[in-house]
Amino acid sequence: MAVSASQEAAFTGATLGVPMSSFNLTILLIFYSVLYIWAVWVIYTQWKAWSRRKIDFYDFLIRSVRPIFLTLVLGFLLQ
Repeated sequence: MAVSASQEAAFTGATLGVPMSSFNLTILLIFYSVLYIWAVWVIYTQWKAWSRRKIDFYDFLIRSVRPIFLTLVLGFLLQ
């Protein structure tokens, strides 16, 4: 469906200057930002548990590799 010039101008104004052509990239950047913050939070939380000796090193390693692996897989699938 074609978009008129006035519709594109309204969209650009509503999205704080982001044109329609780069909106997909903007959504992906927001998604990856949240994904990286989540991965850092998981690793940091597991590191705190490991440093307080609540989990052993192998639990820390497995629980830290999982978000990294998920980030790599999603990066490959959503490129």
